[in-house]
Order: sequence, then C-alpha cells, then structure tokens
Amino acid sequence: MMKGMRYLVAGLLLVAGAVAGPALAHAALIATHLHSYLGGDVLIDLRVYDGQPGGRYLWEYTVTNSAYDPVPGTSNGFSGFELFLPSPIPEIADITPNPGSTPPWDIDCCSGNPVEWDIPDSEGFGIMPGESGIFSFTTDPRAVAINDDGWFHTWQFDIQTDIIDTPGMHVPWVPGLTPIPGVPGPGTLLLVGLGAAGMIGTAWRVRRTP
Repeated sequence: MMKGMRYLVAGLLLVAGAVAGPALAHAALIATHLHSYLGGDVLIDLRVYDGQPGGRYLWEYTVTNSAYDPVPGTSNGFSGFELFLPSPIPEIADITPNPGSTPPWDIDCCSGNPVEWDIPDSEGFGIMPGESGIFSFTTDPRAVAINDDGWFHTWQFDIQTDIIDTPGMHVPWVPGLTPIPGVPGPGTLLLVGLGAAGMIGTAWRVRRTP
C-alpha cells in the first residue's frame, strides 16, 4: 500500500509540474520566427522562451533596423510597433520598453488593440538605422499564432506616418486567431502530464501482477 501511494504521489506531482510549468532554473528557447520587411531593411525576430517565474512564457521581438527612416532629420526611425491582436491577453505583464525606459516608450497609446509601443519624435528617437532593440512581455503558456493586421511606423511632428503593414507576424494566440503547431499551450501540457501519470499508474499495476 505504501509503495502504491508513493507512485500515486509521484504521478500527481508530475501533473502539477506540467500544468504550472517549469521554474526559473533553465529558461529554454521553444520557438523562433524571423520576419523581413521592406526588402530586409527591417528584420523582426520573435523568440519565445519558457522557464519564467510561475511557468510563464517570455516573448521577445528583436527589431533590427538597417535603413528605415523615411525623412531623415524629421522622422525618428522605427518608433511605433503594433501587434494589433484581435483580443486582449488578460495576464500579460513585464512589457518593455515602457514609460520607465530610457528613452521612454508609451504602451497601448493609440489603437486600443494590444500590444503597441510608441515614442513620438518630440520625446526622442526610436530604433534608428544601424540599431536594434527588443520589445518583450510575458504571458501564461500560450500557443503561437499568425496575425496579419499589425504594423510599424515612424513619427513626424507628433503624428504617426509611413505606416508599414506586417503580414505574417507571429504572436501569442488569442481568440480570433488560429494557433500553429509547434509550441504547446496549457491544454497540451495538461494532457502530457496526465499521460505521464497514467504511465506511472500502469507501471505500478504491472509490478503488482504475480
């Protein structure tokens, strides 16, 4: 009986770990997607990491700007980035850059659809040609989806200008989008945990068979 209880407890712990996600110990890259716009003048590289506190995912968009600054001397480079998700992510956190960054970036200032970063030209430069920058946030485990409705832009005279659409952008799944295979969401993790627990239970029964 005691041995059976030990197997049962081990199975329950495995399920709990699969649902909660890994601890901070070893963050792992679980997805990467590179996007090229304006003939390669702007590259946006998404990397998704697990292993964040509470089993969360880290979503990092690294923007490399080779040549985008539509009106040099007036515009401020890559200074607006909009994922334009069709529905919110209730648990989103750790959004950077933010108003506390140097220079400060506004979060969700204008469109009303997450996630949006902006720095008007009156407040500073965005990512200028020859520079790169990272836009990031954390969520609970979510699958990756593709959204065709986002964009980036520059600012001139405190007005958003020279808007460039970003079709094919990989984003966290939200209602209204279709997840793509490859990155497990919380439902998949639960099934994995339950399956592993079932295997433990089967092994225990086999060991008890005369």
